[in-house]
Amino acid sequence: MVEVTAIAILLVFLIFGALMMLEVIPTFIALGGMAIGIAAVGGLSVTTIFDTIIMDGSTRLAPAMMAAVFGGALGVLAEKQGILEDIVKTAAELGGDSPLVMAIALYTAVVIVATSISGLGAFILVATIIFPILISVGFPRETAGAITLLAYGNGIMLNPANWVYYQEVTGITLNSVIIWALPVAALAFVVGILYVFLKVRKPISSGSGTQAGVQETLAETIESGSSEASSTPKYALLAPIIPVVLVIGGVTNVFVAFIIGILYAALFSQPGLEGFKNFGNTLRLITQSFHEGIERVAPAIALMLAIGWLLVAVFSDPIAQSMEPFLRQVVPQNMVLYAVMFAVLAPLALYRGPLNLWGLGSGIIGVLAAIGFRPELITTTAVSALRVQAPGDPTNTHNAWAAEELGVNVNDITKDILPYIWVIAAGGVIVSVYFFGM
Repeated sequence: MVEVTAIAILLVFLIFGALMMLEVIPTFIALGGMAIGIAAVGGLSVTTIFDTIIMDGSTRLAPAMMAAVFGGALGVLAEKQGILEDIVKTAAELGGDSPLVMAIALYTAVVIVATSISGLGAFILVATIIFPILISVGFPRETAGAITLLAYGNGIMLNPANWVYYQEVTGITLNSVIIWALPVAALAFVVGILYVFLKVRKPISSGSGTQAGVQETLAETIESGSSEASSTPKYALLAPIIPVVLVIGGVTNVFVAFIIGILYAALFSQPGLEGFKNFGNTLRLITQSFHEGIERVAPAIALMLAIGWLLVAVFSDPIAQSMEPFLRQVVPQNMVLYAVMFAVLAPLALYRGPLNLWGLGSGIIGVLAAIGFRPELITTTAVSALRVQAPGDPTNTHNAWAAEELGVNVNDITKDILPYIWVIAAGGVIVSVYFFGM
């Protein structure tokens, strides 16, 4: 009977997973349907589905939802006050005329910015500054997009709002997430700089050659605006990394860290003491940022709602017990084989695949945690696979927009950076096994 139930659960996974990956139905609907379908074939009663899967599942990731809201507010505030734009422009100025130094400076700027931003709007703001700069110093359009996406994927690994999500999926400690994230983010940075270095070594055309005319109006806008002095004080540019430093340093929790970052950005992004003198305006600015921040992260919160249902379903005893015999045969107990398996399979996070923690992957690792696999190990393994997904998945809105804006094929960017992001993902799996599997 257990085997029959396990097969039925797998069929539900496969059916809704296929519908999601083929974009027949939206991801939110697919995950919700998967949760209810798994609960039903797993033998849970209608009452249990309503009172446990739907009711409890809706608040299962509440801390992660709220972290997303706080992070969204900081991102909007940093965008409104010109902090994000100034970080990128300052990096461009430091880069001088050298394509290598320029690209490294801009890469670093995007990493810093991505520790706080969320949503397509903030990514567009940053990318529309970076693309024409990189193109003007000779980088092909595809490479300009790749550098920006690699840096974005690198930076979001250090985004405290994402840390809370990873923490809540299987209930691991925030410290476990940070222990994994820091070395893997460092690896991603090295790999990203290596990508830049190798691209600079290749012959690239000048801005007046084949790349001329690409996003001309955009480039002209940036050029004409670059001579205008910014009113944002330089010390305000620290705002995006303040929450990261406070959390890593163990000074305070994620929510207080975000509040401090938001207050700092609101007060010190205004010239002189204006933020203090017009404190009423500062408070209104913070309020507006929260309103717009909630708007920005609404799609992510909707996904977390459905993922919460799915996690509660797969953690239920009947489902876990039915899946245990099958999964123990499939997932290696030997940590060397485990590392090899997940390192090789990391690209399955692409195209909303089975290792995508923002989709089908959340259900899979939920089952693995429920049947006894160490939560820290499987969570950070899944997050390692996201190192392929975040910068390289053609179905991401920021990937699709970047390709459209640059006039290149979105899949070509993925092919170009896949070897690099695969190395990062494999490194993440190795770090995961080293800290939590040995």
